[in-house]
Amino acid sequence: MVDHHPSITILIPAYNEEQTLEKAVSIIRETLLALRIESEIVIVNDCSIDTTGAIADSLTENEPSITVIHHSANQGIGGAFRTGTGHATKDFIILMPVDNPLTKEELEIYLPRMSICDIVVGVRVERVGYHPVAHAASFIYNRILVPILFNIGVSDVNWIQAYRREIFVGGGISIEYTGIFFLVELLVKARHKKLIIAEVPSQMRRRMYGIPTSARYGTMWRTFWDMIDFFVKIHSRRRTRS
Repeated sequence: MVDHHPSITILIPAYNEEQTLEKAVSIIRETLLALRIESEIVIVNDCSIDTTGAIADSLTENEPSITVIHHSANQGIGGAFRTGTGHATKDFIILMPVDNPLTKEELEIYLPRMSICDIVVGVRVERVGYHPVAHAASFIYNRILVPILFNIGVSDVNWIQAYRREIFVGGGISIEYTGIFFLVELLVKARHKKLIIAEVPSQMRRRMYGIPTSARYGTMWRTFWDMIDFFVKIHSRRRTRS
């Protein structure tokens, strides 16, 4: 028997995640089974150069609820998200970082809001695994720049978020940016469409291998320029319409 929760697509972008992918999928499958949620897992292998693709394919063996899509060229997390939404079939899509799979207790916090909202945004209680520069950049980005430029009323724009799938269907919200900034782009467009957005507390665990993508200097630099580019674009469009 399946409890009365919205059905869920867990969308996992994966780039060179051979050390973490199998464990992450195992944890999220345990979570979904424990909560008796109608669900599927969509893995987007973003042209990994290690064995991520092969591991992802092996996870589909005798498991029809897991789908793998392989990119022939790296498209970034935004591109992986765009691909994944096109293959999702459930009521909600949860973008899940492979290094922080949701446990039963963590996903349970999202579920009540998903019944009444279009987007549920996870707000990290604490950011872990960031070097001091990344900590400072995250604070400036989330608490100063994004609120000043876009005023979307969300205190953490770079974490686990759940989206009602229909907002991407039939000319709904489209994604232009392929880097991590797409998360802000999506929220800004959702606010313009007057969608219902709620925040819930969420835990962040220290990454076991490597550096979080958002904490890399190249990612931070690209995110900054995408933010400025988007700000200029939306104001140019407003001036054109007026």
